[in-house]
This record gives sequence, structure tokens and C-alpha cells, in this order.
Amino acid sequence: MRVSKLLGAAVVSAALVGTTLIAGSPAIAQTNAAAAGCTALALETVVIRDRTSLSGTALAQLNKGETASSPCQMYYGGSYTKCGITSTRWVKVTKHGVTGYVVGTCVKQPA
Repeated sequence: MRVSKLLGAAVVSAALVGTTLIAGSPAIAQTNAAAAGCTALALETVVIRDRTSLSGTALAQLNKGETASSPCQMYYGGSYTKCGITSTRWVKVTKHGVTGYVVGTCVKQPA
């Protein structure tokens, strides 16, 4: 429960400041990723980019219904409107050895 409150505060801070953020402390993130790892499920086809911006270089594509590994963290960067939602949330994924960022509104991660 305490981690949820800390992550919530980090999200609010990121929204107010408008900077790129990795939510959570590195120690928490490494522990969560090492212990469980996450999987991102593409709800729509999305482009894997080299940074958290629509202007980032396209590295690969994650097709609707495909999954990719993810470090269980939220990232914040450039604003976009995708899958009917405007957001600055991005998800870091790795698919077939390619690591990059996809828009967070079009992928689902475990709660």
C-alpha cells in the first residue's frame, strides 16, 4: 500500500512538472522487475520508439494481441492522443531483442 501512495505522488509530480519520469525508486523498480517482471499486451497495433515521444525513431511494431516483456514501471514523456485517450504515459517494452517505448494508452499491464 505504501508503494502505491509513493507512486501516486510521483505521477502527480510528473504531471505538474511535465518532465520525463520513471515512477518509483530504482531499488523498488529493480526488485519488482527481478521478482515478477511484467508483460504488456497490445490492445491496438503500436510503434516501439527509441524515446518517449511520437517523434522518436520507430524501432519495431507490436501488433494488436501481441505481448512484450516490460520492467513493471511507468514512464512519462511527450503528450499524445492514441486509442481515444490523451496522455503522457509510456511503457518500456522488449520484443525480439528490441527495447523501446510504446504509448501507454494502447497497452495493458497487470495491475
